[in-house]
Amino acid sequence: MFKVQSLLTAYRSPHTAHRLPLFAFCLLPFFLFAQSSPIVILHTNDTHSRLESYIEPNLGDVGGIARRSVFIQETRKEYPNTIVVDAGDFSQGTPYFNLFKGVPEIELMNMVGYDVVALGNHEFDNGSNALSKRLKSADFKIVCANYQFKNKKLSKIVKPYTIIYSGGKKIGFFGLLCNLEKVTMPKYSKETTFLDPVTTAQKMMDILQNKEQCDLIICLSHLGFEAEFAGEITDKDIAEKVAGIDFIIGGHTHTLLEEPVIVNHTKIVQVKRNGIYVGKIVISENP
Repeated sequence: MFKVQSLLTAYRSPHTAHRLPLFAFCLLPFFLFAQSSPIVILHTNDTHSRLESYIEPNLGDVGGIARRSVFIQETRKEYPNTIVVDAGDFSQGTPYFNLFKGVPEIELMNMVGYDVVALGNHEFDNGSNALSKRLKSADFKIVCANYQFKNKKLSKIVKPYTIIYSGGKKIGFFGLLCNLEKVTMPKYSKETTFLDPVTTAQKMMDILQNKEQCDLIICLSHLGFEAEFAGEITDKDIAEKVAGIDFIIGGHTHTLLEEPVIVNHTKIVQVKRNGIYVGKIVISENP
């Protein structure tokens, strides 16, 4: 018997990376594998260029890349098998992006030590060419499976999936992105070709399960937890229609899920916006 702990962490202290759990962690049975040291996945989404802390109503002083960095480093000291991921929209939302065109976000994510990052729609706000230029400096893997990019430089940088080895296990990550035609300027959305997320997710599962034989499969999704427009595919749709995904770490809709939502045995998580929260998934052997 194995267990998964999933909890949220909010940052309020103006001087330290104080960790404040907003609810007791939930325990879920997980029968994939055992390992002597737990595998931890820290996840963010929709940080939207919030590089500094700010005042959030009812929460006070929250967020900030410095606090997040300290928390991540503390977690890595406690759990050597820690993987840090983001589900997209790390760009746009403050003057930092307007003035510096997304360069500081990449540099600071490198310093924090992100491992795998999905693309969000706001990554395309300055077009594919600008995006490819700044992603060249990324030390982390970038995933998006359901788009074809006309920009050849971008298509070389962004991969449908990637594999991370941690704790002696093989963990596959693939990315899904919402339809840019509905949320991005036409001149930029025309630089890409949108592919059906369900068909793409099934293709990724075939590769990661059968060809790569991963122990754990995680989708980094920027589709959204619930549809914003009629006919949109959401995280819940992916989980319902594509079997075998262990986790969907979501973004786009800024949804705060205080515990995983389970659909067809897939656990869906999302941690609101602006770096207020960091999600933490601990996969360990049940004592």
